Amino acid sequence: MHKGYVRRTFSLAGSAFFLTMWWLFLLFGTVKGYMGGEALYKMGEIYRLKDAGDPVAIRVLDIDVDAVTYEGNDYYLVKHENGVTPLQAQAKDIQQLLDLKKEHPNGWEPLRDENIYLIVRATPAVTKGSKGSTTFNIPAALIKEIMTQYQKGTLRNTISLDALHYLKLNTFTNLFWDSVGSVVLMLITMLNFKWIYKRVRSLKEHYEVFDKEFPRYARNMKALPKDADFHDPMLKVLVKDHKLVCYNDDFSVIKLREVRNVEVRRQLAKSSVAYAFDFGFGQNKKVTIQLNNRPNNIRQFVDYLNEKEGTKISIPFQM
Repeated sequence: MHKGYVRRTFSLAGSAFFLTMWWLFLLFGTVKGYMGGEALYKMGEIYRLKDAGDPVAIRVLDIDVDAVTYEGNDYYLVKHENGVTPLQAQAKDIQQLLDLKKEHPNGWEPLRDENIYLIVRATPAVTKGSKGSTTFNIPAALIKEIMTQYQKGTLRNTISLDALHYLKLNTFTNLFWDSVGSVVLMLITMLNFKWIYKRVRSLKEHYEVFDKEFPRYARNMKALPKDADFHDPMLKVLVKDHKLVCYNDDFSVIKLREVRNVEVRRQLAKSSVAYAFDFGFGQNKKVTIQLNNRPNNIRQFVDYLNEKEGTKISIPFQM
């Protein structure tokens, strides 16, 4: 039995750290989407034939003006410094590239000197989900058509074909949802820090109450269980001088003489059961403690409170 902010806020602090790292990662991806293609390229955020949902840049060296059309979508083979990758786009969105290519139809890398950079997002041919599920983003029939176009088009044998991904231009819709996701995750992270603050403040208040009510044990809390009127080390609760101390993952000091009513709830989780005791006071104040699933210990604890403290607790369910 001891005081400890770290142990009693560890799970919240861990989730806060995870959420913060996740938010920073998402924020960085969002910021990248608003950058210019050349700036992103010079940062080293370049598409290198890998799975990537975040915005990355490519420097366009060449393009095949003949698109592969599949289920209403057009795919243009685009040559960049790491390969040739299909780009899903409408002609109007890449008209500048198509016009430049038509001006230099036979050049080795006719667009290199134009310094054209695109911000794109890569989608893998296959996405493996949970429980063994698989999503085919590039059907085998489309891959076959892309490879056929590569063999007969103007980019054949210039550099390796990246048939395991396709690219999409970074759009306003992408930026909008990235921004929304960043804001939502930021709010969740802030709420988590608020819960930590409230948790620490609550612990501090109960520690102060303990020191005030048990000054003799303030510096030696471990001695109190030996002198308690009731002590259950399995539930981690004790009663001394009509005061209840719960010292499990929570820490609460409850003056039983001031309690007006007590309700007991059974909380069911996927693989565990816990019992919550709601101690009600005046002015709608309530203190809740959670105890482990030990029915026999719970009954003994309730019997003691009813017999010695007059709490009149009833358990509204079968244990």
